[in-house]
Amino acid sequence: MTRTPRLRDDQVMERIVRPAVDRILREGELDGLDIIERRSRNFIDVRITVGDEVFTLPVTVPGADDDEEIAEMAQDFLDMLQAEVAASSFAWDELRGE
Repeated sequence: MTRTPRLRDDQVMERIVRPAVDRILREGELDGLDIIERRSRNFIDVRITVGDEVFTLPVTVPGADDDEEIAEMAQDFLDMLQAEVAASSFAWDELRGE
């Protein structure tokens, strides 16, 4: 049985995480962005720091050659980040990224 190659961590950051962060957070808000754990070949945890607030969000790592799956995971991550930011003290229930 051959395993489908997954995106590398840097590719996950470039294709899934960073576009969502750039869309949701305003210039100057982001204080930290890093992968804190690779739980398996299919899941990683990403930490996003904005001032005193820290968001830890899971990311499903899609297949490296599956553009449809990558787009779906990018949308899922965007939706999660949007919900977290809307509930934060700095966004005041503002729905960003629309």
